[in-house]
Amino acid sequence: MDTVLTIEGKEVKVTNLDKVWWQEEGITKGDVIRYYIEIAPWLLPHLKDRPLVLTRYPDGPYGNSFYQKNTPKYAPKWLRTVPLQSEKRVINYLLADDVASLVWIVNSGGFEIHPFLSRIQQIDYPDYVVFDLDPMEKGTWEHVCETALVVKRALDIWGLQGYPKMTGATGLQIFVPVKPVYTYEQVRDFALGLCQGVESVLPQITTLERKIANREGKLYLDYLQNVKGKTLATIYGVRPKPKAPASTPLTWDEVEGMRVQSGDFTIFTLPERVEKLGDLFKPVLERPQSLDHILSKLGKL
Repeated sequence: MDTVLTIEGKEVKVTNLDKVWWQEEGITKGDVIRYYIEIAPWLLPHLKDRPLVLTRYPDGPYGNSFYQKNTPKYAPKWLRTVPLQSEKRVINYLLADDVASLVWIVNSGGFEIHPFLSRIQQIDYPDYVVFDLDPMEKGTWEHVCETALVVKRALDIWGLQGYPKMTGATGLQIFVPVKPVYTYEQVRDFALGLCQGVESVLPQITTLERKIANREGKLYLDYLQNVKGKTLATIYGVRPKPKAPASTPLTWDEVEGMRVQSGDFTIFTLPERVEKLGDLFKPVLERPQSLDHILSKLGKL
């Protein structure tokens, strides 16, 4: 089934709405587009002015997929884009500031959306630091939560607030909003220092070892996500996992209680949670923090 939607004065052709993307659960492309329209009021502020990298799944999460950075030539002219110089060429990145753009992206199969850590107005200065806690074969959800709480305690010591979210896969990420005045190198130095402290407290379950073969199955503290051009799956974004889970902000009480598990929040259950609790990730947009006192101690200011 194909149709043309008129969204805020823009025409968006949506195709194959009844195509089944999640075979076992019978979840269709139309279901995913409907979810993104429903979640858009909370999602779009987090995407605004951020270049996007898409993972496109034309046949759903279990079919072939590919990354897309450069905006295709057939994209509608009303789509907003931004040209950024890479090492080899200029890449014309997509932006998603409105529902029409979001629907066009998802209709193309790009339901897994990865925004930059910085906005186009200050592209060299991220406005949050991320701590990506990614369990390996020996890791459990309990290990992830335990590690997240140690990160929180370290942030508390420095007088900083962090906000946790489930990735929608197996891990958890903590976002620390900062003033967009620090370089990627500076925020990465801060993240490394904190992760070194976490590893010293939890050496039995965490590691900073970059080589997978040398990690001994421990949870990797991936401070290297704080690099210009690197991206993470967006908050509220759909992941290519069973039942179509979405990346979900959590309260610290939920992390401490270990009451939630990966896959608990899907495209069918998350909108109700957000309606009830609001956007738990809103402070990431509204409460930038200073790192001056930390970077000065590290000799990185």
